[in-house]
This record gives sequence, C-alpha cells and structure tokens, in this order.
Amino acid sequence: MRIGVVDLDTSHPSSFHPLLLARGHDVVAVVGGDTVATPEYTAQYASERGIERVEDDPAALVGDVDVAFVHSVDWDDHVERIRPFVQAGVGVHVCKPFAGRVADIRQLEAWAADGARIAGGSALRWSATARAGAALAPRTVFAVTYGHLLDYGIHAYSLVHGMVGPGIEAVRALDGAGRRAELRWADGRTAVVVVEEPGGGYGFYATVVGEGGVSQLDASKDDLYGAFLDVTCAYLDGEAELGLTFSELVEPELAILAARASAAHDGAWIGLHGDDERLAAGDVDGGEFAPGYAATRRAALGIETEGAVR
Repeated sequence: MRIGVVDLDTSHPSSFHPLLLARGHDVVAVVGGDTVATPEYTAQYASERGIERVEDDPAALVGDVDVAFVHSVDWDDHVERIRPFVQAGVGVHVCKPFAGRVADIRQLEAWAADGARIAGGSALRWSATARAGAALAPRTVFAVTYGHLLDYGIHAYSLVHGMVGPGIEAVRALDGAGRRAELRWADGRTAVVVVEEPGGGYGFYATVVGEGGVSQLDASKDDLYGAFLDVTCAYLDGEAELGLTFSELVEPELAILAARASAAHDGAWIGLHGDDERLAAGDVDGGEFAPGYAATRRAALGIETEGAVR
C-alpha cells in the first residue's frame, strides 16, 4: 500500500515506519501538522526516511495514497483530519484514542456503517497477551495501568476488550473520578479497570478469572506494534476483516467516557450504545491535553518551543 502519514505528534510514526516497510508497504507522503512538529522537523523527518512528498493539508494526499495513518495527539482533531480520506474512500488508521467526545465517536461509527474502512486505536487490543487472556475463557478480568485516563488508560481498557471481547453493555465508576470502573457485558461477564495516576509505575497488567482458575498476565513486553500492524494493515488493504464492527472496536473509548460520566452521576450505570444523554458528561477535552503532551514531546525531540504554532 501507498501510505500517507498525517501529524508527527507521537512516537508512533517513527516506530511504525520500519515495520510498515518490512511488510511491503511504502510511506510516500507526510503531513507534519503543527501541534508538535515544525516545518523544519517535518522536512528532516521526511528526508531521513526518503519520503519525497511533504504537504501541509491532508486533503492534498487524496488520490496519491491508498491509506492514511493519522497520529494527531489532539483527539478532537481526528474527525476533521480523516474526513477527506473517508469522503474519498481511502482507508484510515487512527492513533489511539479514536476520539474523546461521544459526538465524534458517533460520526466515526456512521462513516464505518456507510462502508468506510477505519482501524487503529490501541495496540493492546490485538496483543499476544490479549489473545492469551481470551483463550482462558474469562468470566471476570481485573486490569491496571498508569497515566492519563484516556490517553493511556485506553490501553488497559483495550487489553480487557481483547480478552473478553466486544459486547460491553454498561459501565459504572467505583470512585469519584472514573479511574476505577466496573464494566458489564451483555452476557453477564464483568471486568474492573484501574488507571492509576501518572508516575506510579508503568505496564499493562491483568488478572483473569476463567474456567481453569486465576491467571496473572503482563502485556508490557509484547511485540505490540508488529502484531497491531499485521491486523490493521491486512484490514485496510482489504485482505482480511477485523472480526468485529467498528462500533464494537470503539467500545474501549466509550467505556472510558462512560466511567467518567458515571462518576459525574453518583456511580450510576451508563450505557454505551443507546441514547443515554448522560454519556456526553464523560467527554475528554483533547485540546486541553495536547499542549502539555506537545511540550514534553518537543523537548524530547529537541524542537524549539517557539517554532510550534500551538
């Protein structure tokens, strides 16, 4: 496939690049964006990887790429960044989380229902540990990670989703912030996901209660990106299906929003797929998160802060 990369915000573009080449794909164009990258950084990034085409507008890539990989750290930008590709019938990989607002998720669901091929999210959904957990026929899962509730918590929720499968019916908060939440599946299975504050540790851990007993699993050392790209590229290339609908794929994001909404409504159960207006109370502002992330990322890359637009 001819791949266009949009927004050099996270470490994923550079981490994915050699893996995509090894799988026979070509990265033919890049749009650096202005949240983290500067024009100088984008030009250097492209030059070092032999990418000849650099554009400012994602729409300029339409017609010249088969797939777009969108890595915007401000998840509130995702809908507009992928819109020109969806409208042109170009498949899209969207960096985690898919979105942080219920309205944006519903838009993505509508596009997918109309035939758009949208993949991405957290790599943990497709990890070897998720598959190992699923093989244990889990009835209950307890999972924990550390960091921002949506930006990093999505990994723990996606790990659980990969183990138990789609069908999350409702979520309730077990604390006042939604960092501890209980998930309920339509068939009665349950999970508890804990997203501890940043700085307390690192990793993606799960305790699985299944037919054969209790198992402790650690996804921290999995080949996350390789397994992830095998699945998402095969889907975007039309070679295979994901095995679940997009509305099911985005359940981890909805579950986090439901946990936050539940915390705002005294721990009430909040449904994911109905018309419960309370769910929007869990929206997470990407524009509020992005500047702090961008400052840290620019410092790590040695990008001069004043060179960035925002």
